[in-house]
Amino acid sequence: MKFNLFWRKSVDRSKRFLLRETQAVNTIEKTPLHASLVKNAEVLTERLGRNSDFAACHFTCMNRNVSLFFLYSLADSDRLNRQVIVPLQQRAGMFPTAVETSLAEDEEKSLIVFIQENIISASDILRVEDWQAAIEQILHGKALLLVEGESVGLAVGVKKEYSRNIEQPETEQSVIGPKDSFVETLNTNIGLVRQRLRDPYLRVESIVVGRRTKQETAVIYLADVANPQVVEEVRRRLSCIETDSLIGQMQLQEYLENNSFSLFPQLRPTERPDVTCSYLIEGNVAVMVEGASHVLLLPITFFQLLETVDDYYTSWQYATLIRFVRMIALFFSITTPGLYLSLVAYNPELIPTRLLISMDAARVKVAFPFLVEIFIMELMIEILREAGIKLPKPVGQAVSIIGGLVIGEAAVNANLVSPVTVVIVALTAISSFTAPVYYLGITYRILRFFLLICSSLLGTYGFILGLLFIHAHVARLVSFGVPYLAPLSPLRLRDWADMLVRIPMKKLHTRPAFLKTRKPKKGENTPMMRPDKRNT
Repeated sequence: MKFNLFWRKSVDRSKRFLLRETQAVNTIEKTPLHASLVKNAEVLTERLGRNSDFAACHFTCMNRNVSLFFLYSLADSDRLNRQVIVPLQQRAGMFPTAVETSLAEDEEKSLIVFIQENIISASDILRVEDWQAAIEQILHGKALLLVEGESVGLAVGVKKEYSRNIEQPETEQSVIGPKDSFVETLNTNIGLVRQRLRDPYLRVESIVVGRRTKQETAVIYLADVANPQVVEEVRRRLSCIETDSLIGQMQLQEYLENNSFSLFPQLRPTERPDVTCSYLIEGNVAVMVEGASHVLLLPITFFQLLETVDDYYTSWQYATLIRFVRMIALFFSITTPGLYLSLVAYNPELIPTRLLISMDAARVKVAFPFLVEIFIMELMIEILREAGIKLPKPVGQAVSIIGGLVIGEAAVNANLVSPVTVVIVALTAISSFTAPVYYLGITYRILRFFLLICSSLLGTYGFILGLLFIHAHVARLVSFGVPYLAPLSPLRLRDWADMLVRIPMKKLHTRPAFLKTRKPKKGENTPMMRPDKRNT
């Protein structure tokens, strides 16, 4: 299936953006470095010298002045001393004759090349020849080494790593699954994926996003499995992002989505390395961003958002049962308040007589109409939910549980709401917590109010029209060329084996057809990895 209209329109937009990028005047001119060390020091001091954490070290090597510029708030002082300063002082200071002899044997070799090859022990070294690259490397935590008489510098990787320990997942907890999660360091997250997916075809591509923050993003995929059109589309959308900063994965998700105005998430965030690896094996693409503890998985479908990690760590019978329970909870979370309002206010004849009599007797003293009654309880639930999130964890749990019980009982005793309304609202609130993805639970809550308003205007007809509108909107959504309701629409019965019903793992031989992967079957050898039959 071809990409949707968004893809075709954005091609011209990306071309115009790239043209503006090439014609724009950069804040840091891409001019070559000076051969004079004094002039280079003046330029750096002018641009970065007003910062209190800007530092410079000056010493002599081979009777030539050498300077080292860095930001000590980003640079690791131990690495800087061990890998750069001490080797320069020891090797160049103790053995100047040997250095002169080596340079004399190779007249074309400069001192900067000799330092790179024989003195500095750091593994991350980059040659810089212009001011734009030099200053960007310093701002990324590297130390810039300049030599008198040479217009080329060395950017040495001595960045200080700020990272927290790998802890248990908070939003995607598992009973018997692994207990590690991603952190805010990009290299650590990539390492967690490579520990589980030791495949030579695993590709990690880096793209810098953000004009000011220069956030490094990583595109991860299996080269012999992933759809190349999807990978190319991800690269294009990342290169077309126009923003000064990119703080977290949620901002990146809004830039990458096909329809950013939709309530339904078209990418799946996850904090689990095992979930990321399983999606990569299926043919999906993962996008990581520096400073975010969640990874974005794409393309994604609605039914994949209803899957949890425990579906594949338990028996297939139990996983199938739980999937049906989630679908029922989804229906309750969205439709119960609107359906209750439409029945009791517009079509009470559809309710059994005994139940209707007991409901009317329970709300005899309630002064508010049904709509206001439901809105009062829904507003209380949302306030308690938000308060429980913002407060410290032990206090937040107590406020959510005890506050809900106390306020619900007090509201019934004060004749503000009826007991049936409390039960309906509590059922919808509990059902929304079954959403495997946090942002999908937010969608449930918003759609609940939408159907409630539709039911209050037109009754049962408004409720049905609201459901049809939601279904029509979901049916037209596309995630990187993949229909959002696949494999239900378009219908592909072969992919139903892992949609609502999870069959045993030994029967799952194929990847989802809607992803259009390079290798539809699992366990296939890549052409260059196939064994040579002549040697067997």
